[in-house]
Amino acid sequence: MGKKPAYYFAQLDAIRGLSFLAVYFFHAFHPQFGQGFAGRMGQFFYNNLVLSIDIFFILSSFLLTWLGINEYKAKGNFSFFNYFIRRALRIWPLYFLLMLCAFVFLPFAAKALYWPLSLPPANYYIFFISNFYLEGHVYFLRFLWTISVEEQFYLVWGICLLFFQRQLIICIVVFSAISIGYTVYAVSRVLHHDYNTLTYLFDFAAGILAAVVLHKGGRVVEFFISMKRFQSILFIGTLPVLFLFLFLLTDHAGKAKAAWLDLAGRYAFIIYTGFFILDQMVNERPVLKLKASRFLVYTGKISYGLYCFHGIVLTFGILLFQQMKLPVPVAVQAIVLLAANYLVAALSYRYIESPFLTIKNRLRRI
Repeated sequence: MGKKPAYYFAQLDAIRGLSFLAVYFFHAFHPQFGQGFAGRMGQFFYNNLVLSIDIFFILSSFLLTWLGINEYKAKGNFSFFNYFIRRALRIWPLYFLLMLCAFVFLPFAAKALYWPLSLPPANYYIFFISNFYLEGHVYFLRFLWTISVEEQFYLVWGICLLFFQRQLIICIVVFSAISIGYTVYAVSRVLHHDYNTLTYLFDFAAGILAAVVLHKGGRVVEFFISMKRFQSILFIGTLPVLFLFLFLLTDHAGKAKAAWLDLAGRYAFIIYTGFFILDQMVNERPVLKLKASRFLVYTGKISYGLYCFHGIVLTFGILLFQQMKLPVPVAVQAIVLLAANYLVAALSYRYIESPFLTIKNRLRRI
């Protein structure tokens, strides 16, 4: 195998792979932990697996900012056209293949097999605004709202990298202020905001900040570089302790207070993730050396396909298990379908995504 290019970071793929697995099991398996104290705590921790979605957003903004700053330093400018084309080559081929299957081929198949099918207006997905379509529709498409959020961010952030390279900190402050202001308003008014792009501007801001801090160096980066093992253990242990503390508060709070505690916990998790990325990037002696895990790195490498296909695999896999009428435990079904998802995603990466990724990498300016 050839040497990986300088802009590739195995640790980021490993984090992305771990995040996908958390998202997958959150969608595929719904265990009942019971009503006791231990059961409620287990349910609280399991429900928070959904925060792995935030990690995807943080990683995206971190890497795009890191590369954008590098390009500006090396070339003296930033090419929005080149940036946009490379993003399109990464996302669009597989995404629009799924759109073709969902809106053209699937209706014929559903009609032939007498399956009920609830498709949304295609324009919401074609123009990457599906996160604003809140009506119920076919299960496997609903997961793709995150891609709409990503695409909306790519457009805005590309413009920022073009015009505001010297004001990135101001961009971070503006993104954070808008996100916090909107989310606080939504929670106070009990408005549905889980899919709104404004909710996730704070995630993107955290990733941007991590990239800026890493570029500039300074005390924070030096701290992670020189971190001793016991400090690494304390750093890793901070996250479960944080969630344990939040559980203890939430377990005795009313519904209204619980919503605010959830929001505070989400913000704390996002900030922690930014520091965790720095830890994985510069700490040569981390407690969790994720880039050493070939499985997680490979999972992250094909994670786009894994994410795009996991709704389809779960939908039709569960239907198949039901038709076969085999007494297979739900947890076993989840593992079997995860293996099937890996196979589909690996084939997608090799035969659908890789040719476009080759073109994308040739277009890099650095």
